[in-house]
Amino acid sequence: MSHELTTHADGRVEFAYLASDGTPWHGLGQALEDGTDLDAWRVAAGMDWKIKRGIVRYNTSFDGDQVELPGQHVLFRSDTKQPLGVVSNKYQVVQPGQVIEFFRDIARAGGLELSAAGTIYDGKRFWATAKIGEAAPVSVRDTIGGYILISSSADGSLATEVRRTTVRTVCKNTLQMAMADAPASVKVSHRSVFDPVSVKEFMGLNTAAWDAFRATVTRLANIEMHEEQAADVAVQVFGGGEKVRETAGFKKVMALFNGDGMGAMMDGVFGTRWGFLNAVTEYADHHVRAHSDQNRFVAAQWGTGAALKARTLELLTA
Repeated sequence: MSHELTTHADGRVEFAYLASDGTPWHGLGQALEDGTDLDAWRVAAGMDWKIKRGIVRYNTSFDGDQVELPGQHVLFRSDTKQPLGVVSNKYQVVQPGQVIEFFRDIARAGGLELSAAGTIYDGKRFWATAKIGEAAPVSVRDTIGGYILISSSADGSLATEVRRTTVRTVCKNTLQMAMADAPASVKVSHRSVFDPVSVKEFMGLNTAAWDAFRATVTRLANIEMHEEQAADVAVQVFGGGEKVRETAGFKKVMALFNGDGMGAMMDGVFGTRWGFLNAVTEYADHHVRAHSDQNRFVAAQWGTGAALKARTLELLTA
């Protein structure tokens, strides 16, 4: 994940994490102790700057004559003056600091604490997470953490979203925490003003969502899955006919399922539906072909990788 983190010329990285959760694999960022206040989090995560607006003008001649582009604004960082994106003048800005503040009124009230926060794409996207809980529904070695993730953007690429997600400790694979009778996330378009109060009802279902996810994992870990069955499901996951079996993605997922995956040989993982789900999540988070680690990370969280993981979970629980 190191390549997508915003890094300054002096080497400072806009990322902070809770020390008790362990050092991230990339070894970057600022470690914070339990109980660190949100103001310190904002500074340590490099999210203490503001998004500013500017008028968009363009030259119409080499003499420097300029014309203003109507209805458009450029958003830029208050600290470095670096441009973030060109958006409509009606675009509702969510500040990086507001993402941190979200947890002051809502998440902290529910007994949660920030676990990580930072920016990517030089500040065009930013996020923060807080842990709901941790459990080992399969074995004491296969722990899973439940989190609330809030993310937003300054370039129009993402709506502001509050999402329940999970992280498998052994491999850091991520998966959206879905409930059968409730959405896994709430999105607010940048055409609307983000109101944290409006997601209180969603946050109120955190405990139920976490309990339901743990029950799902336990059930999947107790359903055997032979290689032939896994291959048939993989064909459906990748959305194609028999030719899918010859693709690199199909072959990689099957290799991860058959023992190459991190934690693949654990009890309750090898030869189970839970093991197949982890094969797909590891593929999407760590192995899928991408132009860069940055693009893979973004796709795994918000794009095609996230959709691949969601489709797999849906097929396995149908």
